[in-house]
Amino acid sequence: MTLQGFEKGYEKFLQVILFIMMIALAINVLVGVTFRFSGHALAWYDEVASVQLAWLTYYGSAYASLKGAHIGVPSILKSFPLTLRKVFFVFSKLVIYCFLILLAYYGYLVLTLIKGETLVTLEWVPQTLVQSVIPISSLLFILSETLRIPKDYSNLVLQVGDEEESTGDLT
Repeated sequence: MTLQGFEKGYEKFLQVILFIMMIALAINVLVGVTFRFSGHALAWYDEVASVQLAWLTYYGSAYASLKGAHIGVPSILKSFPLTLRKVFFVFSKLVIYCFLILLAYYGYLVLTLIKGETLVTLEWVPQTLVQSVIPISSLLFILSETLRIPKDYSNLVLQVGDEEESTGDLT
């Protein structure tokens, strides 16, 4: 399997998970609103909807990272010479990886601390299941960032090549 094939499969995997999560959240909210409107509010729907939204946000961040859609300021990076761009590129990836590794590690520690706790309204749902989104999505985010490295680096080099060609025409 090629890297591109793996990336396409991983992207499809994230899309399916996000699609299922969005449908489940929409159904949950519609059911909750319907029951509340009828005067028979469900005690659990607010808590479950907030958990679903958090999961959607975390997994969606991994997908956004894979697509290169996270917040960035490429115009600042473009203002530096190629050598500094490369240094900043490596530095930024190291900072991102350090943050995500710490997030995964401490997310796992939280799971060990909350063993035995459950949701308030659904006592059969363990908090470890709910909070497992943090270390799992951190690992998915790391994978997404790793798969982006070749594209991000080639964009960095191509930007420089394009600028040199355009400035070369003027002189």
